[in-house]
Amino acid sequence: MNYRNRKIVSRPEVRDIGKDCPPGLMPIQSELMRRLFWYRGIRDKQELDYSLTNLLSPEGLHNRQAATEILSRAIIEDSRIVIVGDYDVDGATATTLGIRVLNAFGARDVRYIVPDRFKHGYGLSQEIAEEALEQEPELVVTVDNGISSIEGVKTLKNQGVRVLITDHHLPGECLPEADAILNPNQKGCQFESKNLAGVGVMFYLLIMVRRALIENGWFGASGLKPPNLANYLDLVALGTVADVVPLDRNNRILVSQGLSRIRAGQCCRGILALLEISRRKPEEAVSMDMAFAVAPRLNAAGRLDNITIGIECLLADSDEQARDYAIRLDQINRKRKDIEKSMKEDAMKIMGDLSPADFIGSNNDPEIMQRICLYDARFHQGLNGLIASRMKDLTGLPVVVFSQLEDGSLTGSARSIDGLHIRDLLDRMACRNPGLIIRFGGHAMAAGLTIDRERFDHFRAAYLEQVKAYMNEHGDVETIETDGMLHADEINLENAQSIADVTTWGKSFPMPTFFGKFYVREARVVGNNHLKLQLAVKNLKTRFDAIVFNAVREGEKAPPLKHIEAVYRLEVNEYRDRRRLQLLIEDFTPV
Repeated sequence: MNYRNRKIVSRPEVRDIGKDCPPGLMPIQSELMRRLFWYRGIRDKQELDYSLTNLLSPEGLHNRQAATEILSRAIIEDSRIVIVGDYDVDGATATTLGIRVLNAFGARDVRYIVPDRFKHGYGLSQEIAEEALEQEPELVVTVDNGISSIEGVKTLKNQGVRVLITDHHLPGECLPEADAILNPNQKGCQFESKNLAGVGVMFYLLIMVRRALIENGWFGASGLKPPNLANYLDLVALGTVADVVPLDRNNRILVSQGLSRIRAGQCCRGILALLEISRRKPEEAVSMDMAFAVAPRLNAAGRLDNITIGIECLLADSDEQARDYAIRLDQINRKRKDIEKSMKEDAMKIMGDLSPADFIGSNNDPEIMQRICLYDARFHQGLNGLIASRMKDLTGLPVVVFSQLEDGSLTGSARSIDGLHIRDLLDRMACRNPGLIIRFGGHAMAAGLTIDRERFDHFRAAYLEQVKAYMNEHGDVETIETDGMLHADEINLENAQSIADVTTWGKSFPMPTFFGKFYVREARVVGNNHLKLQLAVKNLKTRFDAIVFNAVREGEKAPPLKHIEAVYRLEVNEYRDRRRLQLLIEDFTPV
């Protein structure tokens, strides 16, 4: 087992805040829940009111009038609209949302095209633009991409096609010459939340188009009733959670409202089918179900095959059709797991026991250089990001994983640690080493890039230099932030259920984790590589069931453990209609 060099810290400790609790939090009955919300910046229970009346107005969006006019006119003029999506869940849900709502608006010719990860790469590339032109569009609308598609937009504009970009990724210095760009992160945009996912941006555009069509009299003239866009928030919730954007209050409203509809069964058949095949109950759906059950099955199609299968599942109009697509997606996801397992084993052999401490004061050790920047000719490019994420979690280091494309170049995915902005790091590398990186893009925690195969060693050395500089400046200890230690009597099923009842945990509004010191009364391996524990707190006879997933390698026995320090979550474990408390241990160290 590999125990990392890390430091456990607690969020600002406000123990027993009940005595000095702000009046606005007093209606929350549980003292623990008051504490948890306080740590996350909540000062009044009203901030937990996720009704749609509290959703931000679209008025602050830059270019909103132009974008609204372009899409409204295309509907009224019966133009052929082609949506260019992306091959992840955010792109798939945004594409599905666009098709469903535009059809409900009365648009009669709406099509979509999605890049093939292995053939086209990301976004509205020139190749995708040329394929879109074969459908003779009058308007192309991008969702979850387009902000960097200068050549693709130029190709379309040269043929007289109008282009409307909806995106949320960070823009570069130069913007494509589209007819309008809707992106909360572009310069001059006054929209208060910069954290919308691509599907969220599309949802806001459709809100504005609906209003414009009502004012124009379009629905009455067409014999249509304006659709209630809240009925499509299931797609917005799924895409928002899956894209791991920060769940600020506005995004929590979108997610909460979408989940409430899923729980009521008022959602698209594809989501219900994917929950069913994942053995999750729709009536109890929370954000974690979207993140760890539904999203991986949709993403698997984009990683190994084509996300079109996922989009068709979300577009399915019958339970039977949705179930058939869900079964196919589940099969692809099983294949993905097998490939990922093999890749992870190969990556582990390369990584060894590398830790952040290895970087402090070290020279350009070729062994370290090989480990932090991974490449193997057998790696599957669709899983680069997953493996980079796994290795980052295991080591506490920012990792890049490369695989080879058909043309011989290398495509890579990078996953970073808190505090190290990976896109900015690649930007610095590109500026200092002209021609080293063919193209790149991304954000603080994740990025994608392409390099020439013969320049891999050069890239690896330059990447190591940047990471070492960061590690030397910020220290060698990874920090894990928790909600502190619980009193023994707080470790109970009631508190676990209270936490589970909050549907909107996610990035920037994290699922509560706690730190504790335990006696290990029993340890055994279950399911080949999971560790099942019975824990106790000093001077207490009560024992707590606990599990550590993927704690040992297959064939290994349970390690001899007497005392551990652990980072854990309170979880409700339901088995054969019995609900029991279980500690889900995310990280532990023997002491």
